[in-house]
Amino acid sequence: MKKLIVHVANVEVSEESGMGRIAWHWKNELEKRGYKFFHIGPQQVGRIPHQGLFPYVARQFYQQLNLRASLFILHEPASGVFMDFAIPTVVVSHGIEQRGWHLRLQEKDGSTQKLKLRTKVFFPLWRLRQCDLGLKKANLLLLSNQEDSQFVQQYYHKNSTDIFLFRNGVYPSGLDESSRSNNPLTILFIGSWLERKGINTLLNAANILQKLGLHPNWLLAGTGVNAEAILASFPKELYPYVEIIPKFQASDELNILAQSDIFVLPSFFEGQSLAVLQAMSAGRCCITTNCCGQKDLIRHGYNGLLHEPGDAEKLASLIEECASDSKLRVTLGRNAKASVQNRSWKEVSMEVVDRIEALLNQN
Repeated sequence: MKKLIVHVANVEVSEESGMGRIAWHWKNELEKRGYKFFHIGPQQVGRIPHQGLFPYVARQFYQQLNLRASLFILHEPASGVFMDFAIPTVVVSHGIEQRGWHLRLQEKDGSTQKLKLRTKVFFPLWRLRQCDLGLKKANLLLLSNQEDSQFVQQYYHKNSTDIFLFRNGVYPSGLDESSRSNNPLTILFIGSWLERKGINTLLNAANILQKLGLHPNWLLAGTGVNAEAILASFPKELYPYVEIIPKFQASDELNILAQSDIFVLPSFFEGQSLAVLQAMSAGRCCITTNCCGQKDLIRHGYNGLLHEPGDAEKLASLIEECASDSKLRVTLGRNAKASVQNRSWKEVSMEVVDRIEALLNQN
């Protein structure tokens, strides 16, 4: 019989979302090697009154299958309740939740609103408790950046041998540093319109550039938020220079990248950004923050530029520098593309499955 891998995450396994895309490629590699892959996600558990119930409903669904998994692959927030089955467990994190929570408590996550007491009390109970249990007890942690690895070793006292830093992949791109848009210069942001993504830093940088007399086009894609609400955040003088694409299909990503000269992601908290990786693969000049997976991917001044999270003046300065120096943009884009040449989804998925198989062979 084929060994059964049960994957639990509150996302759909699909190329159309970030976490879903990663799991989709891992699934394909596992199935190629003869494993049976079963996903427990939103469709399987159905409607639930609160997202905090997802781990418990997912566990109940698994028990009703009357099948025994050979191994669990568990997304961090759903992991805790699966630790008592005496089955090898792999916990996957796309940004350690406890580390992100610490940033929120320290008001270092870009948020402009203070946490309510109710949130401080209940969020750790219904979400972080699952994360803590899973990260402490899992046989293997699949983590997406060095900061997360250092955090779990210090906070959860995990051994480095039980941690694997996985790489995310990129799709082949016919774009390169020479395939840039025509004037005016276009700056691209791809991501949900959330404070932790550094949207306030972006808005402040746009204001600074406007005062300097610079008016690049701003292309904001995949925001998931009403375009009118986002546009209202910009000065009226910039309205003609802002284009918003709330949602797009994976097949549209290259066309969006082709319209840009500079890619920015001023995020405070990430795992390993697929948007940054795909922008690098397209030979775009990337400007992002010196934290999380970004600083694992970008070498400042070589294949991109880094600034400290929240530093709008520095972001504006870097954009101004790249806007006025086409040779710099080309050089950074060329080096960015070269940096991700060995990151096909097949190659990085094989690395992950190799590590999973090593755990299965130990049991």
